[in-house]
Amino acid sequence: MERLRDRVTPYLLISEIRSIAADDLWMSTCCRQPSVTIHFTWKPDWPGVRRLLPVIERELSPFQPRPHWGKLFTLSPAECRSRYEKLGEFVELAGKYDPKGKFRNDFLNTYVFAR
Repeated sequence: MERLRDRVTPYLLISEIRSIAADDLWMSTCCRQPSVTIHFTWKPDWPGVRRLLPVIERELSPFQPRPHWGKLFTLSPAECRSRYEKLGEFVELAGKYDPKGKFRNDFLNTYVFAR
């Protein structure tokens, strides 16, 4: 990330780095693995941030990061799904308890429930 400092800085308000213990939550970024997370709070410049996100994702790709479901990212749905090993079980459980998809939206249908 240090190599990207000059490209990130113009769009950044705050950055935070945290370590998080592994957990057993199927859709967690830390499922079965302790993790280091990098949080960015961006300035309100979506076009600039949108161009920057793939650059950051490429830089971090050797670590196979799992994007946070509530944050901005540009990974493809297939790539994103491949990083959550318990996604299949989650989809099955969601289908059992929400068979009509009442609690879904376009994002979830694209990134979680698409096959």
